[in-house]
Amino acid sequence: MEAPTWYNDEEIMNQMDAIPVTGDGRFDAESLFILVDNILKHTAPIVDSFLPGTQAAMGKIEDMNTSAFFSSPLCTLKQISCMMDCKAPGVVDAHETTLSMLHMLSNYSWDARAVMTLAAFALCFGEFWILMRIHSSNQLANSLAFLKRLPVLAEHPGLQKHRQALSELINLNNTTLEVIKCIFELEKLSNYGRENVPALSKTMDHIPVDAYWVVRTVVGCSAQLTGVTNDEDQSVDLSSLAHNLDRILNNLKKQLNICKQQIEETEMEAYQMLRNLFQIHPKMVEVFKALCYGKSNLQPLIDGSNEFNEVNLDIVLKHKYVLLLISGPDISDNDLGTLKQLHREIGNRGKIVWVPIVGQTSIDTERMFRIRGSEVPLYIVQRFVGIPGIKFIREEWHFRNEPIVVVINPKVRVEHCISLQQIKGINSFPCFRKKNIDVLVNGICRCACQCLCVHCERTNV
Repeated sequence: MEAPTWYNDEEIMNQMDAIPVTGDGRFDAESLFILVDNILKHTAPIVDSFLPGTQAAMGKIEDMNTSAFFSSPLCTLKQISCMMDCKAPGVVDAHETTLSMLHMLSNYSWDARAVMTLAAFALCFGEFWILMRIHSSNQLANSLAFLKRLPVLAEHPGLQKHRQALSELINLNNTTLEVIKCIFELEKLSNYGRENVPALSKTMDHIPVDAYWVVRTVVGCSAQLTGVTNDEDQSVDLSSLAHNLDRILNNLKKQLNICKQQIEETEMEAYQMLRNLFQIHPKMVEVFKALCYGKSNLQPLIDGSNEFNEVNLDIVLKHKYVLLLISGPDISDNDLGTLKQLHREIGNRGKIVWVPIVGQTSIDTERMFRIRGSEVPLYIVQRFVGIPGIKFIREEWHFRNEPIVVVINPKVRVEHCISLQQIKGINSFPCFRKKNIDVLVNGICRCACQCLCVHCERTNV
């Protein structure tokens, strides 16, 4: 294969702009990536048993788990395999094949297209090595191996001839995995909002080009594997692809570090703002914006009691006690029972709002918050990723990854902070004693009346 230098990034970006993204982005690309990662990890020891020293061997293998809701897009993966297999390894063919595959996958996001292409390759690569391992001891595997032309390679001398080609292939697979991991991480950071992380804009705009080169690289790897399977003497030159992918990976890592630094600065800014807010008389919307959105636009709350409709938090929470449930989606059944009891006992005096705290996000994260939130029911903040106010939550409210409840009174003052496990109904909150509530509500009403009287006097002048 000639060096793929016919198209620079600007030319590729122009071609990517002509390829639409028509899907809704709901495909669980991360679960598919976990499967691909697991396949390549378990393939490594088999490769090393045939070809010691190819750098395929890994340390302790710890499988990650996919979502329980994930279903493999097998038909699409087969289509991708057909488009890659048995292609002539020329530059033009590789470029045209890559464009055709990206067009065919237009229902998916750019990161999903990259993962699905690598998954199609991993399906063939993993099958190749598992058959190599067991074909001599299993008649079914032996017959399948004959169909796939593997017996000629089964003997060590046969594979030794392709040591260099396989070593390059494995190294390139590992780099491709790292590039996709970086793209995923950037996608997650984008949920902080580009206003909070300025470096994201340019980086995210370049993702289509990065995805192109991932797919283009996988096409090259597929051609390499085909050459090995056919026992061809001439291998594909992957060095230019490897060099280019290394460049992309280094740039993505650099941008990730910049973005993470900007997120830390955003969290510090939110921390100072929240400390200042609670020293004055803020509005509830100001607290929520600083806590959950930073410089991004404030979003409505999700109403778990009403088919997840969106509601204006200023209207829903006005003159109410607000109980902030701060936790991840993994609320236990006992904690859920506590929240249901609390919801019944508080009645119309207060509202429970769930502030999601998430580490590793997936497509299931939002689903889990919504399912659990509807069982109580709760209002849910639309922020299923790290929030700007996390530093404040950890340092001022001592959140340690276990669910806590923070009570904010109608004057927007923090009255109480307690672990969810310590709550024994409404009696766990002194602020909900009737006398305290009457005094607070009467004070708010008097303040409102005074403002109204002043307005009337000014109107009559």
